[in-house]
Formats: sequence, C-alpha cells, structure tokens
Amino acid sequence: MTDRAKDIDQRSSWYTNVSNVIKETPLDVTLLVVSAIVFYKLVSITRQRRRRRHREQQLRGPDPISLVPGGGGQEELPPLRSDFTVAELREYNGTREDGRILVAINFHIYDVSRAKHYYGRNGVYPNYAGRDISRNLINFSVETNESKEFDDFCDLSISQMNTLKEWDLQYKEKYPFVGKLLREGEPHSNYEDEEESEQEIHRNQ
Repeated sequence: MTDRAKDIDQRSSWYTNVSNVIKETPLDVTLLVVSAIVFYKLVSITRQRRRRRHREQQLRGPDPISLVPGGGGQEELPPLRSDFTVAELREYNGTREDGRILVAINFHIYDVSRAKHYYGRNGVYPNYAGRDISRNLINFSVETNESKEFDDFCDLSISQMNTLKEWDLQYKEKYPFVGKLLREGEPHSNYEDEEESEQEIHRNQ
C-alpha cells in the first residue's frame, strides 16, 4: 500500500471513529452544543455591557473618583470637622478665600478641595462644588443641584440607594470626611469634644 493510500485509510478510520463516538454518545454532543451556545451568549452579553459602559463613560466624562490623584500637588488645607445645612454647604464652592470645596453624598460631607482640577471653577465638575451631588452620581448628571431643600431620598429605589452607598464608600476612601448634611434647625454635632476624647484616649494608651 502506498503512503497516500495509507494516509487516506488513516483519515477514513479517524472519521469513522469520531462518527461512532457521536452515534454512541448523542447526549454528550447535545450538551456540548448547548454549552457552546450558552458560552457564545455570555460573551455577547459581556461585550454589549462593556460597550454600553464605555458609551456612558464618554457621555458623563471622567470618573470623579478613579482619576483623582492622591494630593493633586496642591497645598493641603487644615482639617475641617463640622456639620452643615444645605444653605451652609453652598458657601464652600471654592469661592471662599481659602478655596475650600465641599460636597455631600448620602448625608455625608467630604472635602474635595485637593481636586480643584475636577471640582473648581475651571474643573470638569464645577457644578458639584458646595452641593449635595447624590442624585448627580446616581443619574450620571452634571447639572447643578439648585434645590435649597434637604433631600431625604425617600423616592429612591433599593437599587438607587445601593448605588448611592457605593459612591459614598468611594468618596469616604478618597477624601476627608467633614461631617453630616443636616436639615434646617437640626443641631450640629460638637466634633471638638470628640477630638479631645480621642486625644485623651491616645495619651492614656
């Protein structure tokens, strides 16, 4: 038998073996086909989600958290600990002499002064300065929150509240916590007493 004939015979034998295996195990082949289809669908869905997130990212601009460097190369302001009402928060929009900028997320106030390239007058998000930006973050909006009323978020869904809590955690990790956002007439906390207590504890350790 020539080499060519041997090669053809081997190929025929291989195809025959595969055919026999398929005939003998139809269930395995069906599962394989179904698995391949499911895998293809998962890959397609993942790609669609990535493309959608990319489009959303382009629409809303840079992420206000992930692109902010540690200190921005700017001089650090002394720590501030105080609660604020909506009206009091408005004063900290970067126009004060010290240039301090505060924002509120989920009733918590953070000092974002070191990120003036994002929250300052000429930054990416100047409309966030001195405002409660909770709904901006949930809705990926850069519109200025002009409301002078305290927002209790009573109309938010569970999903929206979870999103807001995630943003709150990200800001907590990135920026100094200042205090709480209060309703008008609600008493302010005395953080000086807390600081003195903490210093006393450290001295006694």
